[in-house]
Amino acid sequence: MILITGAAGKTGLAILKAVLSAGEPVRTLARRDFQAAELRELGAQEVVVGDMEEPDLLQRVFDGVRAAYHICPNMNPNEVRIGQNAIVAAHKAGLEHFVYHSVLHPQVQEMAHHWNKLLVEALLFKSRLNYTILQPASYMQNISGYWSKMLTAGEYAVPYSIDARFSMVDLEDVAQAAARVIREGERHYRAIYELCGSQLLSSADIAELAGEAIHRQVQAVTLERDAWERSARENGMSDYARITLLKMFEYYNGYGFAGNATILGNLLGHTPTRFEEYLKRTTHLTISD
Repeated sequence: MILITGAAGKTGLAILKAVLSAGEPVRTLARRDFQAAELRELGAQEVVVGDMEEPDLLQRVFDGVRAAYHICPNMNPNEVRIGQNAIVAAHKAGLEHFVYHSVLHPQVQEMAHHWNKLLVEALLFKSRLNYTILQPASYMQNISGYWSKMLTAGEYAVPYSIDARFSMVDLEDVAQAAARVIREGERHYRAIYELCGSQLLSSADIAELAGEAIHRQVQAVTLERDAWERSARENGMSDYARITLLKMFEYYNGYGFAGNATILGNLLGHTPTRFEEYLKRTTHLTISD
């Protein structure tokens, strides 16, 4: 049996679908009761509901599984402690393979949520567990939060330079790579895999391609970070998340967020999905909504 923690988020759901398609039974850990029904509907054999920050719960979900895919809740300030507790639970359970969902370029200390993942990676190096670390770039799916403004106002507004470039990755590609790593096990022990798309796209490029897909002109514009912060504060975003994301935007503004697609291509057995292909697959759903 395979364990997926943080299974109810968009990453966890994608990983769950990919692992189930390979035919292995899956146990999932979700935070809230209402999330359990969807996980069962997708085919999870076991669904555990509870707080990942509780060490006893982690021990219970790790017991009796062959491998685990560990996803910490997004923007959690306690990721290092959660990771350490998961590693301890894995040891006690005699886990064969610990796969950690990290992030592209966790070495960037300016982005605290990335740096925390680097610290968890360091714990894995010392853990004596058989581990694999996956480091995905930002997802193509993240654009979904911008569709409404693109459709109504023809605007793609981001709080950093529209010229900063990104090697976005299709989450479905990440999920397929993750499923292969879990399925093949030993071949991937002690590996760190950077998972990136094959294109370097600026926000201006993204807006142009999105506009072509929805048959209207879309312009990329830079949103003032002060305006973004006011909106985030009004919408109840936590101080940690707001401050951390502002630092991420500042980093993006200066350096973008780009990596190399070779490893992902090798894991998939084909070139990673291009953004145009992702748009062709998904925009009809967006427009129909």
